[in-house]
Amino acid sequence: MIRILLLFSFFFITNQIYSQLVQWSLDINESFISYDGKHFLHSWSGKNEKIRGVIVENTEEKKFKQIAIAMLVKDFDSGNGNRDSNMLELLEIINFPKIEFYSNNISQDKDKILFSGNLIFHGISRSLNINSAIKKSIEKIILSGEFKVSLVDHKVKLPTFMMRSIDNEVLIKYQLLFNKSDNNNL
Repeated sequence: MIRILLLFSFFFITNQIYSQLVQWSLDINESFISYDGKHFLHSWSGKNEKIRGVIVENTEEKKFKQIAIAMLVKDFDSGNGNRDSNMLELLEIINFPKIEFYSNNISQDKDKILFSGNLIFHGISRSLNINSAIKKSIEKIILSGEFKVSLVDHKVKLPTFMMRSIDNEVLIKYQLLFNKSDNNNL
């Protein structure tokens, strides 16, 4: 009888711990990540609307615990097939098909949130702090903002045109909409 009570207590406590975690899933139809690149002669942009991701919230502590975002490099579209083809070759998508960001160090202050995590791009993992605006309702979370990524830090060979290379940094802009998952508790 004591064993049954201990086992029941263990399952009850475990369930209470896990029931505090709520998963929010990225809405692929309402989210995007774009980049802006520059050369002294012109600028261009590309956009990816096929992003996958989740964010986990501890409802007891009223804190976000983790975020994970992933996308395929081939899903970026600049509207220029030749440019996109060159980008895919330059970024060696056969060897490095994905871009990923993961953070379990998240702090929020009202309508601002900071994700301190790792960006894996072109096979190189770098720490990255991303400041984001956050809007949260009962069923939705919207994260938006922008940050810069150094191509050289990720060992991307900068293409040249007219004997000058493109700018080292690209500006990343994003809007990520998360919906509360049907399976509310992890």
